[in-house]
Amino acid sequence: MELLRRIIFYGCFVLGILLYMYAQPKPVVLVELFKPFENKGIFTKKYAQSLLSETERETLKNKRLAEIRSKTIQIQGSEWDDIYKNLKALQNQRSLKPDKWNITGNWKRRLPSDQYPSKVFFFKSVEPPVNRFSNYLKHDNKELYLYLNSMNGYLKLEYRIYSDDDFHLGSGFSNLPRPPTWILYPYRNYAFVLFLIGLIAYIFLPYKAAIKDALRYPRWRVIAGDFAVFILTAVFFSLPLFISGGTVQAFTIGAPITAVMWLISLLGFYSIKISAWYASCQILPLEEGIKIATYKGVRLFRYDEMDYFQPIIIKPPKWLIALTWLAALSGRGSVGRAILLSSFQTGTIGIKLKNGKDLFIAVTDQMGKEALKGFERIINNLRVFGVKEIDEVKEIRSMGFEIMK
Repeated sequence: MELLRRIIFYGCFVLGILLYMYAQPKPVVLVELFKPFENKGIFTKKYAQSLLSETERETLKNKRLAEIRSKTIQIQGSEWDDIYKNLKALQNQRSLKPDKWNITGNWKRRLPSDQYPSKVFFFKSVEPPVNRFSNYLKHDNKELYLYLNSMNGYLKLEYRIYSDDDFHLGSGFSNLPRPPTWILYPYRNYAFVLFLIGLIAYIFLPYKAAIKDALRYPRWRVIAGDFAVFILTAVFFSLPLFISGGTVQAFTIGAPITAVMWLISLLGFYSIKISAWYASCQILPLEEGIKIATYKGVRLFRYDEMDYFQPIIIKPPKWLIALTWLAALSGRGSVGRAILLSSFQTGTIGIKLKNGKDLFIAVTDQMGKEALKGFERIINNLRVFGVKEIDEVKEIRSMGFEIMK
């Protein structure tokens, strides 16, 4: 059950983060206020105006106005009035009004997801009321102007197509204005559902009943270990997606980064088995040997099958410490994490079996504090039943996978 608990939890996380970052850059229509007779900047650039005579500037202005009129449609309708009023309120820094027509939804969710200065609303090209003009915008013009008789004002509709070319390493989606999250990342709500399912499974799946008089690792330590494993796994699995800006983009423009980071995240995924082992582990010192029950089953290690036992300290591999320091010095990691990792060491009882194999029983956490209360019973039994004891403390550099048997 402990392994299943973690398989569901991490499975939901992996699927959830892939959905969370799955981008669908589809065509959109941007709607904003337009004032053709007040905004003279649309006619000529300032530096170009200085090269023209007053007559030439007036001619150019009239030409541009004629172009705008040719793309202007007179319309009326309460839904368009509502859009106009809210864009006006947005321009004047007033609060947006509710959508009483239930066509456009919450107005705030239609604003760009970045701090783009333009006061624009985003619509999918298939949404009402802009879908009336989507084909016209797509096939004939990229811009269209609507004159609202009731408002005596203009709206500008701009058809824009986003694509995978708008994603860049580091900055992610970088074409401004950036569409609202619900348009660019349409599956995020499903991602949150998956996250919740995984968390519920982790919390509420039943725990195995305790064996009488057995030694167990405290539940809070198991949870703390799960949290550490989750951080290791989640960070290196998710980071390429955020750096690239999307799930698909992580396999295209971000492929080299994804390959390296996901390789490191495999250590975290494999550590899930260790977390499950600690969570399900129950150790019972008996007269004939040491019985260890885990999610793998129950095994009895007889005293007459043991050669000797000694204290062993397990430290992180030097290459992992070096990588952590390298990441910290390059600004991609935490110096504190590097220092902490360098000081990690887990105290264990190392038992050499006569068949050449080793049995490790962790008795302290990585900070050297007691993790298995009552472990003295194991040592006493080993001594009482004649297993040879070696006082020398042995050091092993590894990820600690040896503990899991």
